[in-house]
Amino acid sequence: MKTVTSLLLAVAFLTGGRPAAVGAETAVSEPWEAWVSNTYQLGEGESLQFLVTYEQIPVRSWRLLVDSSGHTLSDVHVLRLEDETLLYFETDESHHEVDVPWGWNEEISVVLTAARDGGLYTVTFLGPPHQNAPAAYSYKVNRALEAFAAGDGEAAEQLCEDALREDSSDAVARVLLAGFLRDRHFYDRAALLIKEALALELPPDMRELAGQISDELIQLQTPMEPEIQSELDKVSRQLASGDAAAAFATCDELLSRREKLSAEARGEILQNRGWALHLLGRHFEAIDSYTRALTITRSREDQAVIYFRMAQLFLDMDNRAQAEGAFNIALQYGLPPGLELQALEALRQLTRNRE
Repeated sequence: MKTVTSLLLAVAFLTGGRPAAVGAETAVSEPWEAWVSNTYQLGEGESLQFLVTYEQIPVRSWRLLVDSSGHTLSDVHVLRLEDETLLYFETDESHHEVDVPWGWNEEISVVLTAARDGGLYTVTFLGPPHQNAPAAYSYKVNRALEAFAAGDGEAAEQLCEDALREDSSDAVARVLLAGFLRDRHFYDRAALLIKEALALELPPDMRELAGQISDELIQLQTPMEPEIQSELDKVSRQLASGDAAAAFATCDELLSRREKLSAEARGEILQNRGWALHLLGRHFEAIDSYTRALTITRSREDQAVIYFRMAQLFLDMDNRAQAEGAFNIALQYGLPPGLELQALEALRQLTRNRE
């Protein structure tokens, strides 16, 4: 079982919130505040063109608002200069809103044209609060962080790959990609990416994260001590034979040893300890042990098994809602085939009972 300090928590901090479980959207986190606001008097058919640069609003994404007094109409055209993508073009509207994905060195061109009688037009840049704005990086890295915060790790990883293809010197993309690859057990490439990132210029927050990932990769690439592995195999045999008391005692004896256990070993011991406590009917202690195991387990496959065990525990506690939620997470994370069939059948039973 591979266990590391949670990249999920580190990136959630950098994104200004915990990851959600829905698809990624390019949006500005509420509450918003005005970074820039200006009012212009334009005559009929008169146009105003201006450039917005990253230095004016250094955030991951923001919103452009154009409002007119007295509901007079206007046309607004917004172009991303990097690739000439048309972000917005609407005519004869009294209110315009444009979500602008953003990043280092980004620029957009805005053309505001007054319709008919002209009038007063207020242009506002809305973004996250100045004091709490999450750290912003390159355009693709910002999109990757938004995807990750929305629960789409696969898209986040691909966006980091794209960022490096576009700019091989993007050290932040290297750090994040290394974290994603580490979680999928591609340790060699992750270690190389971290080494390269640390040799480049990095913002302080990302340099700290890179150091954490580097330390964890060293630990993950170190084989488990044969003595510890032998004891873990012994616990597995005890649980398989139904000797929960012996398995629990072995787990506690391992956890009490003075030599430092790796996070990998500690996570596996805590998971097995939770299972033993469940079999012994000590349900709340089992929940605590499983929860502790989850906090240090980064392998999705191992987390899936823990959630499966927790779901079985919740069923025995007659907590069907919690059981259903845990089974669904276990399936989402990816169970081994045998456990997957058991989880699917348990969910079918729960659905039938609900009906």
